[in-house]
Amino acid sequence: MAKHHAYVKGELPRLAQLAQKVVNRHGSTKAELQVIANTLRQLDKELTQHLAKEEAVLFPYIAGLERSISIGAPRPRSCFGTVANPIAMMTQEHDAAGTLIAEIRRLSGNFTTPADACPTFHAFYDGLMEFEQDLHQHIHLENNILFPRAIALEASAG
Repeated sequence: MAKHHAYVKGELPRLAQLAQKVVNRHGSTKAELQVIANTLRQLDKELTQHLAKEEAVLFPYIAGLERSISIGAPRPRSCFGTVANPIAMMTQEHDAAGTLIAEIRRLSGNFTTPADACPTFHAFYDGLMEFEQDLHQHIHLENNILFPRAIALEASAG
């Protein structure tokens, strides 16, 4: 997960800079660019908060579960009851992020640049496409591998 989190933290500011350049250059003739930039800002805000919660609360608890099982100690205390509670919230946030990136894909015509696009425009849409791919992989790993494993670990820890 650290790889995906680092990618998001580095890529979102870069995409925001590209978005601003593309809006400044092409926004007067391509109104969807400002909407894409605004949607990207919303995605950035939501993912920044999401990653912080995972890194500060959920992932340390899961690591604590693994440690407690490996040494035969009681499971760690939590401020959220069962691990299923924050996992449910993280899953909802994944769905929201997926909806935002899908909207960006729709607005951009599947990340298709116009014939008169400058290199920055191409870099922006290419970056958005790569970001979407990484986001989908990140969500898949957490929703389908890490989260079910954490729920099972907690159940086995008693």
